[in-house]
Amino acid sequence: QTRFSFKASKVTNAFLHQSASKATDEPALNIDSASRRQILQRALVAFPALVLAPSQSRAGSFTPGGTLVDREIGATVGNSEASPSRKVDNSNVLFSQDNYFKFGVGAPWIEPDSTEFPKTMPFVLSQQRYDSLKKYGDRVKAGIQNVNALDEVISAGNFASISNGDDPKYALRPLGLLANGFLGSENTGTTNELLLARWYINEVYLRLVDMRNASNKDDAMIAYKAAKKSINSYLAMMNRVITAKVGGKFEYV
Repeated sequence: QTRFSFKASKVTNAFLHQSASKATDEPALNIDSASRRQILQRALVAFPALVLAPSQSRAGSFTPGGTLVDREIGATVGNSEASPSRKVDNSNVLFSQDNYFKFGVGAPWIEPDSTEFPKTMPFVLSQQRYDSLKKYGDRVKAGIQNVNALDEVISAGNFASISNGDDPKYALRPLGLLANGFLGSENTGTTNELLLARWYINEVYLRLVDMRNASNKDDAMIAYKAAKKSINSYLAMMNRVITAKVGGKFEYV
């Protein structure tokens, strides 16, 4: 407020000085108290234009993680097939800290065996990846197959009976634990790639709810197909870091 008052004072003085100069060139014009009030009013009218424009140029949006960005944010920004049921504050997902939490946008699907996105993968010791795959690999495979089999449930018209992502049969938490072992370590911390893998898992989580809440088979199938794309994107990331020393790669759905 002090800075703005100083600016207002400078603007007012400038108007007064300019008007006073004009008054000396026009002998018939005297600056009385009424004229000074008019000058002050003109200065105050100009003041908002001077101080509001800078604040408007600094306008932006906050991501759920609290980062201020100067671009559009939203659950489907970056991927129009992302679940529209994701809450703005990311409070209705399995892993709250994911790609949307940090960047405020979705992510593109990853085609099977593609290495175009993400550009790089974090370095994690092969022993850590081996141990993680041995511990969670079978549970991940079983969970993915249970999600993949939901097309039969939808085709039969029983999509309202589909359980949500907290059901252990989908093994979404083990998917997250496997990603932790593959894409992060004590040295790297929580990497952007790990946040990305969590985003794909969260999309499966959300799409299971979307299937159950669908009003018809077509909408349920749209959610199912998006869930499959999320799974394949996740598996593409995992397979990139599964070498011969780590074990066998996952099959896509």
